[in-house]
Amino acid sequence: MFDHYNDDDVKIAPEDLSKLFDRGNPVADDNIDLFLRQRSNGNTARARKLGAQYVSDLIDSVWTRAPEDVDPADFELQLKLLFAYVVHRIIEDYSPNHIVANAALGSFYEHLEEADPAVYEEINDSAAFSLYLYLHRSGKETAAEIGKTFAGLCKAGEGSDCNMIGECGYARFLGGCAQRMLSAGYLE
Repeated sequence: MFDHYNDDDVKIAPEDLSKLFDRGNPVADDNIDLFLRQRSNGNTARARKLGAQYVSDLIDSVWTRAPEDVDPADFELQLKLLFAYVVHRIIEDYSPNHIVANAALGSFYEHLEEADPAVYEEINDSAAFSLYLYLHRSGKETAAEIGKTFAGLCKAGEGSDCNMIGECGYARFLGGCAQRMLSAGYLE
């Protein structure tokens, strides 16, 4: 099948990546320049490292046991999903620009798919992650609302400790993820 493979159309990227881009569109030119600046000052490498670090943090994010009225496997999965949501939000809201944010998020999801495929698939296939995003985008994102949503996703009973665990987890994850973001060392 590949006996007569012809690689005449294979192109090797030049050392100066700006030669790959078509100049002329001011918006595209600004994004190209921003991309090249972020790459040359090391911010995209820092962002990729940050994304990988967040995955390590996610693996360790389950700090408490499930309440008796909740399935432990569901609880652990939901706690990790809440952590992933907080990572997504911190990266989107506090990265120096969209180039760096995209690099960090890409790295986070790439490493997450390898480290915990169940959580990665749940982010892509379930409504849980979308519910947290909805709270944020609708301006209703409070610790109390996150806790209530978390408890519902855990299928917790009335009066369950899941509500408080969700609130506390959210605050804990926000603080830890923000601290990790601050220590990323991004340059202007």
